[in-house]
Amino acid sequence: MDKLGEKIGFFAFFFTVMTISSSPHPFMLALCYAFHELGHIFFAKIQKIPVKKLRVGSFRLSISYDCSAVSYKRELLVCAGGVIFNLLGAIIGAIFLPNGSESASFFTMCSLSLALMNIYPISTLDGGRIFRCIFLIIFDEERAQRICKWLSFVSAFILWLCAVYAQMVFNSNVSLFFISVFLLVELCLSK
Repeated sequence: MDKLGEKIGFFAFFFTVMTISSSPHPFMLALCYAFHELGHIFFAKIQKIPVKKLRVGSFRLSISYDCSAVSYKRELLVCAGGVIFNLLGAIIGAIFLPNGSESASFFTMCSLSLALMNIYPISTLDGGRIFRCIFLIIFDEERAQRICKWLSFVSAFILWLCAVYAQMVFNSNVSLFFISVFLLVELCLSK
């Protein structure tokens, strides 16, 4: 299973590089991702949660924290930090960047899209981690894990259905389709 995971990871990384390189504004796209990660780091730092490392992975960057002695409420805020910063980025882009500028519009839409995608309740995304923290506050760990696993799979399947529908009806960009397939496969391979 490790070999398959490595192949899928390589494919996802390759697809991400191709998406960024085919973007009309690759710098703005990279800036949106950096702004997202800065949100996580900011909320970790203001709560004095040590940031262990920054890792580049398939379709995302990930930051490791020392959450061993952190409450689920504090962890929830760190998880939501990226989404909060992307929403702030979209607001800043809409208000302060030059009207009519193609790169400003791209930054605003990319920030908003990244925030919406990351709030989706799939365990490998920030939204899944946020829901996990909420469920761990409410339920015991075993029940919370079962709910999160079920919610993640259903959410990824719905995302895949939407991607297939968009591809069939609108002949849209295949990015969402590949992302949804990657998330489904990643969920199936996870323990």
